[in-house]
Amino acid sequence: MNLSTFIISLILAVIVILDIRYLMKNGIEGCSGDCSGSCHGSCKWVGDVKKAQRHLKWKRRIRNIFG
Repeated sequence: MNLSTFIISLILAVIVILDIRYLMKNGIEGCSGDCSGSCHGSCKWVGDVKKAQRHLKWKRRIRNIFG
């Protein structure tokens, strides 16, 4: 294993660890935050519109930063 392969493997391992950490913290959900769609009452944002707006605004900022 040369240096470039090791660096790529290390980066992929970090990404997988961060993804697992995110899933453990936030859970897996089928609802995208748009509760008028198919998720109806199962959406975790029902009744908390401001929290959903902040969450979506944060996601848009992250998406804009990383392309």
